[in-house]
Amino acid sequence: MTELDVSLTVNGQRRRARVEPRKTLADLLRQDLGLTGTHLGCEHGVCGSCTVLVDGLAVRSCLTTAS
Repeated sequence: MTELDVSLTVNGQRRRARVEPRKTLADLLRQDLGLTGTHLGCEHGVCGSCTVLVDGLAVRSCLTTAS
């Protein structure tokens, strides 16, 4: 599978990573960037424990792709 380069700002710091297209934002934050403050609960988007802000909007990072 082809990997994609992503660039994002997390807590004011610019970060880059190479991810598979289907990788979730939660997995990118926790596994690739080592930011374990994002929690995974149900992994179905119901519980809300994985909620993060993306461009000022609350999103469920377990349902949002990282790419």
